[in-house]
Amino acid sequence: MSVEQEVLDANQNFYQAFNRGDLALMQSVWAQHDSVSCIHPGWEVLRGFDAIISSWENIFVGSENLEIKLSDILVTGAKGMVWVSCQENLFAMSMSGVQVSKVHATNLFEQVEGQWKMVLHHASSVPQLSRQEQINTN
Repeated sequence: MSVEQEVLDANQNFYQAFNRGDLALMQSVWAQHDSVSCIHPGWEVLRGFDAIISSWENIFVGSENLEIKLSDILVTGAKGMVWVSCQENLFAMSMSGVQVSKVHATNLFEQVEGQWKMVLHHASSVPQLSRQEQINTN
């Protein structure tokens, strides 16, 4: 299997953990050391495995009707580090219907004992969907 495919699989595991609210899978995705970082949209920087996993646990409690679908995925790498740049298309079910938003994420992975582990997740909100994009998602 190519490095690119291994990292895409690790990246996919991250989003499967989110979509399922699977804390054990989320824990397995991350490198377990103090230098890992996570920046959720609108949040302060979280540092360290414990703080990051705690944040995901809190997010999972309050996000039972969320799903992320990825687009614009780009994998780049150099010297044992590989990063995935992608658009997170978030779909949330509510009483008023499906709400759609976009977030751009950069996920950085390093090889730890033969496995690609996340060391950085940085997600930032991007402008809302245009009217045409809203029509196309329905």
